[in-house]
Amino acid sequence: MSAMYFDKDVTMDAMSGLHVAIVGYGNQGRAQAMNLRDSGVKVTIALRDGSKSIYRAEADGFSCIDISAATRECDLLSILIPDQIMAEVYDTKISRFLRPGKMLLFSHGYNIHYQEIKPPPFVDVTMVAPSGPGYTVREEFKNGRGVPTLLAVMQDVTGRAKDIALSYSKAIGGTRSCCFLSTFKEETETDLFGEQIILTGILPRIIDESFKVLLEAGYSSTVAWFVSFYEVKQIADLVSKIGIEDFYKAVSDTAEYGGMRQSSRLISSDFKDEMESALSYIQSGDFHRNWKDESSSGYPKLSKMRESQIESPLNEITKKMLRILKNNKDES
Repeated sequence: MSAMYFDKDVTMDAMSGLHVAIVGYGNQGRAQAMNLRDSGVKVTIALRDGSKSIYRAEADGFSCIDISAATRECDLLSILIPDQIMAEVYDTKISRFLRPGKMLLFSHGYNIHYQEIKPPPFVDVTMVAPSGPGYTVREEFKNGRGVPTLLAVMQDVTGRAKDIALSYSKAIGGTRSCCFLSTFKEETETDLFGEQIILTGILPRIIDESFKVLLEAGYSSTVAWFVSFYEVKQIADLVSKIGIEDFYKAVSDTAEYGGMRQSSRLISSDFKDEMESALSYIQSGDFHRNWKDESSSGYPKLSKMRESQIESPLNEITKKMLRILKNNKDES
């Protein structure tokens, strides 16, 4: 089992006096910046000239400077911009301004693992990757909890890289839950696999297709929506709290029997073969090369897939039902 660290195991001493630059101010950048600031860390937001995020960051009370200036002035650069543009920003705005002893910190190992970014040998290179989206990282922190983080150290020039990364995890709330050790390779490949098979692969698709099957069979769109969409969160919350074994104990015998019987048909040997094929596709670097070609050519395949999803009848009923439920909650 990987080494794990909790709040009691970590202090903020390693980050004392350090000036952190958050490069990018999307969902993850904003969440981490706010959590760091609330933990007493000096934070500056680093953005490209003309970035649309400048206004939002300044409205949140942060100072914004150019990425190159932040590289020169700050001790730690937490790079939180999209994978497909990160290498270009690093090459043009960061690499030439790095000096010995600084730290590059990532929340996803993609560009390091696939060597799109090759840091110089005189800087620390670490990763603190929250196991959740930026919104959750912030909300859990505000509620006194935290999202687990994965920590990796690729280069430790100063001898303090791990301690600083642990303090960073503590500062964004990670050690309130759990911070565990891994590697850039392991994080990248397992994260891509989890996304492609479960999180953005099967889960949204099975919700969408289940809704269509019920709709086409003549059932009410409202009832079909509750069964295919709304109840997923209730089940996911329950599984995350008590585990799969106790989850089955918590549902009816009818549900357990029906679910187990049907899942063995859905998750067939062919399906498992496809999962193994998907993992091999990631491990070989073929997915990275395919995604690089896709992004550099203007996302033609992704655009078509997006159009297909937009046409789903699930979208309209989801917006309607979520609005109804929200209005009812606000009125109660």
